[in-house]
Parts: sequence; C-alpha cells; structure tokens
Amino acid sequence: MTLEEHARAIEEAIQAAADDGFYLDNGNSNGVRALELNKVDDYGAPLTWETLTLPYNPMD
Repeated sequence: MTLEEHARAIEEAIQAAADDGFYLDNGNSNGVRALELNKVDDYGAPLTWETLTLPYNPMD
C-alpha cells in the first residue's frame, strides 16, 4: 500500500469509530483536530506526509 492508501484506510477506521460514538482525544480530553501520516528517513525527519481528514466531535 502507498502512504495515501494507508491514510485513507486509517480515515475509514476513525470514521467508523466516530459513527459508533468514539472520537480521538489528546489524552487531556481535548479532541484531535489534525493528524498526519508521515514517511520518515533513517534519522526520523519527515520525507513526505499525508493529512488525514478527521470526523468532528460534537462535544468539542
């Protein structure tokens, strides 16, 4: 799978969870509004990235 295909698969899984009432948070009960999937080099620097579309948490 490509980076983009992985990103879309992750979006689908997150959306399925949101459809069941589960949302991502940052550990402090704040909703996660942005997420990126990165391809990194051997030193941990991002080479390319794909932004994920996240569902809106109505409690935010």
